[in-house]
Amino acid sequence: MTSKERGGVWNDWVGDLFAPTIDLGVEDILQGVDKDNAVKSKIKRVSVLDPERVKEIYERVHMMTVLDKEMKEKQTEKAEGKASSTVTESKDHPVEKASKVEDLDLNDSCIWNTNEIKVIRKVMKTIKDQNMKLKVRNRELEKRNSELEGKNFGQEEELEKLKIKLKEVIKANSRLKIHCEHLQSEFDLTNARMTAMEQVFKEVSEEKASMAREVQEIRINSDKDRMDKTRLEVKLESLQREATSQQMAAIDSVKLQCQGEIMKLNEQIKDLTTELNKERKLHRTTKKGLDHLRNHFASLPMSHILPPNSVRQDEIDEFQY
Repeated sequence: MTSKERGGVWNDWVGDLFAPTIDLGVEDILQGVDKDNAVKSKIKRVSVLDPERVKEIYERVHMMTVLDKEMKEKQTEKAEGKASSTVTESKDHPVEKASKVEDLDLNDSCIWNTNEIKVIRKVMKTIKDQNMKLKVRNRELEKRNSELEGKNFGQEEELEKLKIKLKEVIKANSRLKIHCEHLQSEFDLTNARMTAMEQVFKEVSEEKASMAREVQEIRINSDKDRMDKTRLEVKLESLQREATSQQMAAIDSVKLQCQGEIMKLNEQIKDLTTELNKERKLHRTTKKGLDHLRNHFASLPMSHILPPNSVRQDEIDEFQY
């Protein structure tokens, strides 16, 4: 931003808010601002955001403005009182009045110094920035307000729907109340039945206890029977082992007897085999003699073999039944 543009920005509020009490323009003030670095003020520099310092400056400016206004009023009254007497003198000595105006000290006529003006400008600029931020915030709040209004309208419609639902719920509640009363009557009936069932349960519990005692007795008897069975099984195993040993002894005795008999039979077989061989030998001899006789008789004529009254043809066909 150029110095000319900055001058335009300062002209927006300096000339409006702080009417000069001396014959100085805004450009002269801005030129004085450009030369602030060369001015050595006795006032200490303070922060723009220091509220105590800013308050002090504004009170001083207000007080000096009031005093200046009173002085102007007094000067105006004195000027009106001496107006008639000084008319002629002013016509005769116009140059002297002008010289008195020129002799005024501009630094003494100003109600604040350059540093205070600088602080005021910074404060005003800060206020202006804050106003801009507040405007933006205001627009955002207005937008938010419009959104909330729309949301509120939707919530009102939803509220109407909820009221309708509430009426329906009230009707349903009345129906449920009737149903609840019916359930209460059923509950009373069920409670009476439960009382009767408790009595039955008590009797069943007593019977269960009796049966438990019987089961305990049966269990004791069962344990006795099991112990007797165990003893009998042990005795049976002993008898089985004894029988097995006796059986083995008998088997061994029978084996010995069988072996003896087998030996005897083997000897008999040997004797019979010898006799069989003798019989076979005799059979072969007899067979040879029989073969010689057969051959001998086969060589003889049939008349020498058959007797005279022997049958020579088949006579079965001649038999009649």
